[in-house]
Amino acid sequence: MTAASKAEVRDRNRQVLERIRSQEPQPHREGRYALRVMTVAGRTSGEPRAVPIALMQLDGVQYVCSPDRRRDWVRNLLAAGQCTVEPDEHGLRDALLVEDADGAAAVAGYLGLLPRVSDEWPFTGDAPTEQVLPFMRHVAVFRLRVPA
Repeated sequence: MTAASKAEVRDRNRQVLERIRSQEPQPHREGRYALRVMTVAGRTSGEPRAVPIALMQLDGVQYVCSPDRRRDWVRNLLAAGQCTVEPDEHGLRDALLVEDADGAAAVAGYLGLLPRVSDEWPFTGDAPTEQVLPFMRHVAVFRLRVPA
């Protein structure tokens, strides 16, 4: 990714963060996603990094998904293992990388709700769980839970 395209992504993320924070929070609903702001410590600096996310809820469990494990927020979350999600009532959450059928179902469910799916995903937006499962070591899916 070029420096110019990184700057474009940062600018777009900043705009989405502002929009999410300025609107009434979307409700969490089973089989749907809600836009949220996730904050995770930077893996090198330790400084908080806020990113817009879609928090998918499936079988009462919340997931965040990325088509690429090399994204900064994914690498930060892998290193930190915890994050906060605003404007939710829970504080710190554990973030567990999942590579199983539950994670594949979360990805398939999330993508199936989108009007347009990014070309960055290694499968089509209408791919069933069975077609997503072989790619789980390439994409990133985190199960978020409140620590016990």
